[in-house]
Amino acid sequence: MTKAQCRPNNKGVFARISLSLFALAALLLSLQPAFAQGVTRAVGDPSQIGISQLASYYRQMETQLVSQGYLRQDRRAGGLDSETLAENFMAIAMRSEYSLRGGSASHSGHAAPLRRWEQPIRVGLVFGPSVGAAQRRQDTALVGQVASRLQRASRHPISLANSNTNFHILVLNDEERANARSILRQLAPQLSRAAQNAVLRMRPNTFCMVIAIPGSDAAQGYQQAIAIVRAEHPPRMRQSCIEEEMAQGMGLPNDSPNAHHSIFNDNEEFGVLTRHDELLLRMLYHDSLTCGMSPRAVGQQVEHLAQLVLASG
Repeated sequence: MTKAQCRPNNKGVFARISLSLFALAALLLSLQPAFAQGVTRAVGDPSQIGISQLASYYRQMETQLVSQGYLRQDRRAGGLDSETLAENFMAIAMRSEYSLRGGSASHSGHAAPLRRWEQPIRVGLVFGPSVGAAQRRQDTALVGQVASRLQRASRHPISLANSNTNFHILVLNDEERANARSILRQLAPQLSRAAQNAVLRMRPNTFCMVIAIPGSDAAQGYQQAIAIVRAEHPPRMRQSCIEEEMAQGMGLPNDSPNAHHSIFNDNEEFGVLTRHDELLLRMLYHDSLTCGMSPRAVGQQVEHLAQLVLASG
């Protein structure tokens, strides 16, 4: 299968949605639409694939992508300049490309306020019964490594935790995910039914998802996040999902075709966070920015901020 066949609608290969529910608490408790950032990417039409065949389907896809030079593992990004970094920050951190309405993603394209965490992030993993002990150990170790990388990049506290978790990563197979409403209600009682349905109705060509839930006041930042990772994914695709969804759940929700040497690009060239992406996180959590800032306010200082983070290494 060629790359073009993987993405007949030119939307890229990896399917992920970053959902950010920017509404008042009362709206979060209702059935009002939530907001989605990120890109839903087509990978062909696997709708006829049975649940038992998904793991094989994803393994074949990973093999094909890697053989064609995609899902790269190198993290260094050369040739960055402050103007490009500033433009990519505005495209990735300050836009909401998709809206969630009735549990499905629809194109939005709206500018959005700055979103990030103000409290420490405590990551917990929830595994479905289908996930074996070896994969649980591997995924737990990987999430810990990614959390450490995100903390170094953003300088915001994020770590694995066994209690009082607020960033939940659910590793479930397709059947477990489709029946996960009780888990979602337990982890995030305020989650709207539309957001729950977005998880429960994930099609096979949506590979992973993160839902980030803010406080009623924008200045409070995110209060919780829920990421869904398919247990059927082979190692490199699972790593790519975990790295991108954790970063998107920190406040980098969008993708941009102009972001080169970046995991935040539909072309799926990179399967890990790059130096470019880590610099975006450093900008996002810089003291000069605050939760709820408008794109216009951020835009007035973003190039100077890009110069500062580039100079800091």
